[in-house]
Amino acid sequence: MSSSNFLISAVDLEKWPRKQHFELFQHFSQPYFNICLKINAKNLYSRCKKVNISFFHGYVYCLLRACHLYKPMMLRIINQKPCYVSSTRVSVVELADDDSFRFSYFDFYETLQEFVDAANVKSHNSKANPFFSKAFNETQGEIDLIHVSTLPWLNFSSFSHAFNSEQSVGIPKFVFGKYNTLTGDMPLSIDVHHGLMDGLHVARFVNILQQQFDSM
Repeated sequence: MSSSNFLISAVDLEKWPRKQHFELFQHFSQPYFNICLKINAKNLYSRCKKVNISFFHGYVYCLLRACHLYKPMMLRIINQKPCYVSSTRVSVVELADDDSFRFSYFDFYETLQEFVDAANVKSHNSKANPFFSKAFNETQGEIDLIHVSTLPWLNFSSFSHAFNSEQSVGIPKFVFGKYNTLTGDMPLSIDVHHGLMDGLHVARFVNILQQQFDSM
């Protein structure tokens, strides 16, 4: 089942414990905070190699599963009010043959194989088209997305994104780094809107994501 169709449900702001926190960070010019960490992907990497599936597709699939399992990651901001989306997709950066990047848009599917089959088609189409493609114009900026980048060449320990000055809709941003074949560790950068989440929420999410990596 794809997640390309989604529902929006409003947060009851008066009953929400984060009401004042949300109101505070809404006025920040850059309301996101970043956490960089190491996540262990040894089990996932081995599984992907065993069944001949792209490791990249494997960890993006696990990330989408973890987001659906942890409700705060489904929070977005519409008309300066918090709300939940019922499902999420991923806008992921992929490298084209000319060493420039393209955005591919992957829906969530219940099984890894379904996800991989659909993602392969999306990847091929995005790399074959210009950067400002029809898919870019129709999809980029949609609130049900999460943003994912990869730096498989670098074992980074910090990361910062480019930001525009427009009002944020609270989309989470993830960056995966170079996989260490000896330890199974890989860097992961997570950016979330501070009006929607704190460090505690990121820590809880990371535990869920690690469980997804371990159970594959």
